[in-house]
Amino acid sequence: MILKRVLFVIWFPLVIILLIVNLSLLTSFHPQKLSDNKNNMHQIPIRYQPATSENTSQIITMNVIPADARTLLLYRFMSKYDSPMAKYVDNIVSEADTYGIDFRLVTAIAMCESNLGKRMPLKRAYNAWGLGVYTGETTGKEFDSWESAIRWVSSYIKSSYYDKGITNLKDIGSIWAPPSVENDFSWTKCVQTYMNMII
Repeated sequence: MILKRVLFVIWFPLVIILLIVNLSLLTSFHPQKLSDNKNNMHQIPIRYQPATSENTSQIITMNVIPADARTLLLYRFMSKYDSPMAKYVDNIVSEADTYGIDFRLVTAIAMCESNLGKRMPLKRAYNAWGLGVYTGETTGKEFDSWESAIRWVSSYIKSSYYDKGITNLKDIGSIWAPPSVENDFSWTKCVQTYMNMII
């Protein structure tokens, strides 16, 4: 019993001292600033002491390539629904950047219009956005690939909506899917729901 008390008396102050030492080391740590090189990569110097009798140090560098989280978010979302468009998330993000549109918009519209390209009138048309499919018609605008479809849709959103100051989803929906306005803006609600799910 006396041994337990002695251990407790020694153990408690030792833990406190170790916590203080660790906290002081953490607060004094200043990570070295990373610098960008021409390839948008970071050089991270790592110093190590070689296991020799000489008192020298060497520098090893490694390259870290930063990834765009937007492509990962889109890929995760599309993969969840087994979309044939999942392989083209880089194209979607790249075209969104080119045309200055929200990177989620093209994907969310495709989800509402065709379940991300899984339910299209013509599979070979690559039209996941319901473009040119008017009442009474069974097909719409046709594209020759997902890449060209994504490029065209992104450009179309930019020129037909964003360039005219139409960026609010309700306003876009009233033009893209006019019947949805009478149905309490169902298109807008659908697109907004999926945009929110992507992030």
